[in-house]
Amino acid sequence: MAESDAPGSGKPSGLTGLWPVALAAGLIWLGWQVMLVPISTFAPPEHAVRLAPGSADVLSHAAEAEAMAGDMEDAAYLARLALSRAPFDVEALRVLALAESDAGREDQADQLMTLAGNWSLRDNVAHGWLVESRLRQGNYASAFAHADTLIRRRADLRPQVFNLFSTAAEMDPAAGAYLLGELAESPPWRGEYLRSLYKRPNGIQLLASLAVGLEKTSAPFSDSELEALYTALYEGRQIAGLKTVRAALDRPAADALLVNGAFADEPAVRPFGWDLGVGPGIAVAMLNDDRKPELTALRVIHDGRNQQPLATQTLTLGPGTYRLTGQQRLENGSGRTQFAWEVQCVGATDILGERRFDLDMAAQAEWSSFDVRFTVPGSGCEAQTLRLVPRNTGRRTAIVVWFSQLSLVTAR
Repeated sequence: MAESDAPGSGKPSGLTGLWPVALAAGLIWLGWQVMLVPISTFAPPEHAVRLAPGSADVLSHAAEAEAMAGDMEDAAYLARLALSRAPFDVEALRVLALAESDAGREDQADQLMTLAGNWSLRDNVAHGWLVESRLRQGNYASAFAHADTLIRRRADLRPQVFNLFSTAAEMDPAAGAYLLGELAESPPWRGEYLRSLYKRPNGIQLLASLAVGLEKTSAPFSDSELEALYTALYEGRQIAGLKTVRAALDRPAADALLVNGAFADEPAVRPFGWDLGVGPGIAVAMLNDDRKPELTALRVIHDGRNQQPLATQTLTLGPGTYRLTGQQRLENGSGRTQFAWEVQCVGATDILGERRFDLDMAAQAEWSSFDVRFTVPGSGCEAQTLRLVPRNTGRRTAIVVWFSQLSLVTAR
């Protein structure tokens, strides 16, 4: 009698024996689908499209590759296919915009690229294209905004964009106004941009213009930024420009012939304000007088040997006669060492005026007044240097001397 194939007979059916084969085939198909997109990504465009004709990513990458190869017609076709499957594909939209521009349809290209830029702040190509396009249109606000998006992410692009900013501002005052607007937002690249102007021909003039323009905004030049500008103008002997910028900003007050003559401990924007000496054998500081705490003064400790200036300030006096007054007292010391306040023209050796003090403990133990007159010539003396210097040094000793209430006025 033949064996029965009925259920429960213990013999597997033909259908049941096929399920391992079906499972294996399914796993192979699934693995192929998983590997299909990565393989398509690295394959040449023509092969990638054949492998995954329905993938928007593959189509957009292929469109990008065709655009880079210069075949804008195929690039546009592939980009449209990608967008039909993924309407928000930024790469495909950008390629289509480039293709429209290549075909001379600039309005359509501009609209498409604007969409690409708005959809992705990370698409450097789109924002770079938009910067160039907006500049051609004279739309500085949009051009600078897209440029700001670029250089916030790409520090390597900053030199080129900085040059674009500066060139546009130098050629068109309207561009300068929009550049001021960008800098007034205190972007993270502001300091780097301002420093780059010191290496640019005529960059100092642009810096001066930016300093004046930003003064009325919420982000004026900081003391350090202004000090760098003042110092560059001073060291470049552009004294007229230095006076003009200072007068426009009133930092420090333009009508102050001498800054901080009371020696209050306050920040200085050099070369205006005091530059105190630092070195072996000396200690110079602005302090409250130990006898009159309400009085601020300059306290000098000197070893009788160091010859360097102890306090220096740049002046920008016009031609005329002036009177320097102040107070001084000797706390400790004796000997042949002297101290002197002197004024001379920058770059010259002749002293315009000088007031010396001997170390006489009996005569100067209390505060006493002093004054000196000097005349600034009509030419060759656009800037002057006021400084406190030691004289007749050589023998080591311990000296402590105070100065306060310096004042500089026009003399009748």
